[in-house]
Amino acid sequence: MSGDKLKITRRGFVKGAGVLTGAAALLGDAMEASAAAGQASKLGPGAVQIELTVNGERHRVAVEPRTTLATALRDDLGLTGTKIGCDRGACGACTVMLGNQPVPSCSVFALDAVGQPVTTIEGLAQGEQLAPIQAAFVAHDALQCGFCTPGMVMSCHALLQRNAHPSEAEVRQAVSGNLCRCGTYPKVFEAALAVAAGKVAFAPEAAGSGGTGAGAAPVPQPDPRSANESPAKGTTTGDTTSTAKSGGGSGEDRQVAVGVLGAAVRQAERKIPEGEPRPWDAETRLSVVGRPTPRIEGPEKVTGRARYCYDVRLPGMLHAAMVRSPHAHARIRNVDLSAAEKMPGVKATYVVERVLGPAELRIKAKAPGKYPIVRYEGQPVAAVAASTRALAEDAARRVKVDYDVLPHASDIEAAQRPDAPLVFEGLVEQPSTAGGGGAPKGLPQRGNVRGPNVQTIPKEGNVDEALSASAVTVDERFSTEVQTHSAIETHGAVADWKPDGLTIYESTQGIHSVQEELATLFDLPKSKVRVVCEFTGGGFGAKFGAGNHGVIAAHLSRKARAPVRLFLDRRGEHLAVGNRPSSIQRLRIGATKEGQLTALRLDAFGSAGCAAGAGCSGPVKNIYPAKVVHIEESDVFLHAGPSAAFRAPGHPQGAFGLEQAIDALAHRLGMDPLELRDRNDPHPARREERRIGAQKIGWAEARKVKAGAQPGPVKRGVGFAQGVWYNFDGPPSVAEVLIHDDGSVECRSGVADIGGGIRTAAAQVVAEVLGIRPSEVLVRIGDTSFPMGPPSGGSMTTQMLTPAVRLAAERARDELLRLVPGEQELRSAARKLKGRSVRATGERAKDYGGWKEDRYTTTIGGAQFAEVEVDTETGLLRVLRVVAVHDCGRPVNRLALESQINGGIIQGISFALFERRALDQSTGRMVNADLERYRIAGSKDVPRIESTIIESYLGRTNTDVSGIGEPATVPTAAAVANAVFHATGKRVRHTPMTPAVVLAALGGAA
Repeated sequence: MSGDKLKITRRGFVKGAGVLTGAAALLGDAMEASAAAGQASKLGPGAVQIELTVNGERHRVAVEPRTTLATALRDDLGLTGTKIGCDRGACGACTVMLGNQPVPSCSVFALDAVGQPVTTIEGLAQGEQLAPIQAAFVAHDALQCGFCTPGMVMSCHALLQRNAHPSEAEVRQAVSGNLCRCGTYPKVFEAALAVAAGKVAFAPEAAGSGGTGAGAAPVPQPDPRSANESPAKGTTTGDTTSTAKSGGGSGEDRQVAVGVLGAAVRQAERKIPEGEPRPWDAETRLSVVGRPTPRIEGPEKVTGRARYCYDVRLPGMLHAAMVRSPHAHARIRNVDLSAAEKMPGVKATYVVERVLGPAELRIKAKAPGKYPIVRYEGQPVAAVAASTRALAEDAARRVKVDYDVLPHASDIEAAQRPDAPLVFEGLVEQPSTAGGGGAPKGLPQRGNVRGPNVQTIPKEGNVDEALSASAVTVDERFSTEVQTHSAIETHGAVADWKPDGLTIYESTQGIHSVQEELATLFDLPKSKVRVVCEFTGGGFGAKFGAGNHGVIAAHLSRKARAPVRLFLDRRGEHLAVGNRPSSIQRLRIGATKEGQLTALRLDAFGSAGCAAGAGCSGPVKNIYPAKVVHIEESDVFLHAGPSAAFRAPGHPQGAFGLEQAIDALAHRLGMDPLELRDRNDPHPARREERRIGAQKIGWAEARKVKAGAQPGPVKRGVGFAQGVWYNFDGPPSVAEVLIHDDGSVECRSGVADIGGGIRTAAAQVVAEVLGIRPSEVLVRIGDTSFPMGPPSGGSMTTQMLTPAVRLAAERARDELLRLVPGEQELRSAARKLKGRSVRATGERAKDYGGWKEDRYTTTIGGAQFAEVEVDTETGLLRVLRVVAVHDCGRPVNRLALESQINGGIIQGISFALFERRALDQSTGRMVNADLERYRIAGSKDVPRIESTIIESYLGRTNTDVSGIGEPATVPTAAAVANAVFHATGKRVRHTPMTPAVVLAALGGAA
């Protein structure tokens, strides 16, 4: 992208021709409008009284001249459906209608809206009746986490107001100023076009089968095939409670149907723990589970009613601003808060005592300094809490920090030199977190290089001998850049410290990990730490634990004796809360002339900044069973922000290298890349996925054209890659189901929803068991006062929670029928409870005995084909089409699964083509810490995506569900790169595959 400071970004400062070219140009008009309305034309420095017309109602508000329209809408009028994700009009989350044009309200002064009607997301629906575009978003699942959804809806609404029958290209253009990190763009196009065609309709909602697997049943009777009688029958009190916990060594051996449905299903023996219902195996047919089901929370997200932590407002709440180090490496001599503390509205200040995230010294300093050593730009130093955000930011600028600036290391090659500035003065370790990560303990460390971590499979193997004895070998090198998570809702929290305990509203993927960390750091019992998060605006692995921001907010709240809100700005989000590490990989593969793999060796370096854990060997270890697999991985420390788990940690990097190297081997052997994989990959689901995908994309016909053989400068190619992810058997997952005496049903669990749709999945399972509809189940999540739910990450959420939900629902149904025998309808039975409720709890059992994950055959697979177009004169690379075939055990909600696959693919394309953290080597500062110069995939970058979900049963749990969030992103970049080789005959070995990188590859050796 151009470095010209005056250039309007590709998304545009304002959408709509000539509506707003900047606040300064409109200042005169605003003053005239104010005067015409009888308002003062005074412009500060204090607050100015203005009148805004919002959603047809007039409001008088007092705003400072610097107040943006977004801030006035949110803070003064309480219209929090308007989101802020970038502070500068780049993400579109704040889009509203100003007059008849959509505008980014974070880039419009409130003064400039005087005299013009403003329409926000809250103004579209008529009571409970959704506007057509809102209804279409729900019906087509054009939302995931939902944080960007209001802005996206408003942009589509504006388009349909001026053009009732747009084309897909016009829809893409209309939302080109709206970013969705979850990658819901294809469904957005579908929704807008459905409205244009007048085809907004919801599919009929089915009722559950009663859990029998025999189709719809009028009576939710207990499954007569239950594996074992429940030992827990409950007691009768105000609530009739049944508690069920399955697991342990006892159980019954039973035959269950396992395998790939439609390909190969067989009977296998499993030990079913006592108290478990009969598993929903490959022979079970269900009525609700497995159907495409709109999200039960969809209406809340499309109307702006969904309350994210970003939206929390508490009485007397203060706003906090952080002071961050502008230096990559420094010692802090002194922090002077005196000037800041004298600023108007300031209620509390805090100097950071401990920084979370970086690796930790094995041997702590005997006399540590007063302040933590600065090891990356953006490291938090201090914070200020004041009555408004603007006053807090003013005060933060008055904090004086005396830095002793030190030499830094910001280049992975230079950092390995003996004379490079050290990131750590001694040996370090990297503890794991709730989001995963961590690094092997006890590794050697020389300078900034920690490792190697050496692994050989089998242990007695000799990879060098195996390579030497191989008939055919390839030796390939690849590299990938650092990618930041870039969730549209930034990290943040609202902390409310009271004498009886701490309540914190934190944007998180794991409320219990936040509770654990805060209880430990503040030496509080967990009973005095409550964490609430109803909705999370994206996370992708980075939002686990309290984080520095959560800890700082709690300190400020305790000191100020008031609630404190602290959310990061976009720059802080890029710098300080995680990233996907870089990688430099050398892959050597040996094979027989027939293509049987004999040796596979990976030597890799990567940087997780000032953290450890940059490994990328997952695909190498777990896809192809070569006779010998050998891995040596090392971390290279840099003075840069620490990494965090990021959607399939290490795997997109590893697959980018491995899957290209496998393709290179196929080319060397003169063999079709799919045939080579068929000879070496024993995974039954992936084999079926390759077959289905090859047919859908027309592989055989497309590959008749040899690599690089197409005439002309613009060439097309088709490529393939596959991935791997894992099933999980922990942490504990508990759910509670309540049937009230009016027939209403609740399901509760302390799980967070980051966009995967766990609310709806839980509702489907409960509905299936109770014989009702998902919309009749109230699912309450995101509160540590509920039973302990799993974290939302690692593709573990649905596979961990649904067995617990089913168990609780089964127990609740059984208890209801015990208390009201012979009743034929749920509500009729419930009414006879007469003031009581049935309450049942279920905990997910450990994976059934008889099943054991084999790294090569029972993991989660995934196969993807990509079609690309390459302009060999400009280097411009476009992804035209992706065919994705995935397995996830038993599918629960096919509508949400499609969205997850779309999102994974789009994030993979973004990683492949655009994303790179750029550091100024002279200062160590990130030069693209925004959403303009740090580019993520937008609406015009999205290819045609065709997804197929196969059912692969393993016989692990009573629902036999696996995950889907990670797998779709793993092979995407590699599939694109292999398609580029097919198109051009040249291999692109580096991400992002920008035009410059592509041109360099075209000019080099294949």
